[in-house]
Amino acid sequence: MPFRAGAVQAKPLIIGRITRPHGLRGEVKVRLETDFPERFGQLRRVLLVPDRQVGAAREAAVESVRPQGDLILLKLAGVDDLEAARALQGAAVAVPWEERIPLPEGTYYVAEVVGLRVRTESGEALGTVTEVLRTPAHDVYRVEGEGGEVLVPATREVVRAVDPQRGEVVVALPAGLR
Repeated sequence: MPFRAGAVQAKPLIIGRITRPHGLRGEVKVRLETDFPERFGQLRRVLLVPDRQVGAAREAAVESVRPQGDLILLKLAGVDDLEAARALQGAAVAVPWEERIPLPEGTYYVAEVVGLRVRTESGEALGTVTEVLRTPAHDVYRVEGEGGEVLVPATREVVRAVDPQRGEVVVALPAGLR
């Protein structure tokens, strides 16, 4: 059996997303969602998360990985034809949280930031980080709260502290940002 259900921890780390099948033998194209694309070459197994439903994640053995431009071609055990590959379209490719690559101090995975409460240095609650937007200049935290949406530049000047243990981000909002 190629997939094992129930072997998945609560918080897998998404490293890519299956965009579509490639060829007739079950390969799939994967769009990278990681800053460490080299990790794909060492994978023996991955977790497949359909439509961001972590509870429905299942484990799959990796048969082969090869680059194709800015994508990865991935062949999974038990996915041997076009129809089986099509069934995986849109699924996230993840690894167990414990297998994440350590980041430098002061740097966080998106999964560590999304869901954190955001407050100003004076203690005013702004809401919760719902998304991290990647932009050429810097990341931007989408914060949603009672006052609506605030887009917070994730720069040292604005983000004063990120504390996943306490579940919060402290910011110094420039005038006019709200």
